[in-house]
Amino acid sequence: MDTSLLLWVILATLFFWGVGLYNRLMRLRARCLEVLGVVKKHAAACAGLVKQYVEEPSNLGPSGVSSTWVGLHACAHRFEQILDQHQPMPLHPDSVSQLSAMWDALQAEWAALCASPSDLAGPVVPSEMVDAWSAASLKVKSASGGYNQIAAQYNEAIQQHPARWVSGLMGFHMAGSI
Repeated sequence: MDTSLLLWVILATLFFWGVGLYNRLMRLRARCLEVLGVVKKHAAACAGLVKQYVEEPSNLGPSGVSSTWVGLHACAHRFEQILDQHQPMPLHPDSVSQLSAMWDALQAEWAALCASPSDLAGPVVPSEMVDAWSAASLKVKSASGGYNQIAAQYNEAIQQHPARWVSGLMGFHMAGSI
């Protein structure tokens, strides 16, 4: 009888530990997804600024896009396509690194456009667009830092013993960092 009771106590302890572990990892993963959504939202605002500016009739050239804006416009379009793609595993390191690489490419195109020399009409990029881009870019940087901290906590929780033994069976995998 004592052996049976001891066995039930051990099984109950393991069951409740597993439920607690699962809930903790689910909360951390949900926080990662939430903050990644914030990063995507603010990054999409930057891409939307390009689309908004290029679609104004006064800024269009004969081909539909001013030649100085072609690179940034194409990069913003690719970035929006990446954001619109359904990702079955949005925290997977490949998905996150793809998002990060596209953001870096968009930032590089923006920097190249801003560095282009002014013409007789003034600077190539309007000052209100520079201000809006700077604000959204700062929000992306801040949210990326928050995401990286939460992803590090999540990855650390997955790698801790004895959680390491069962986290893969529960469907938890390492999250990528931006």
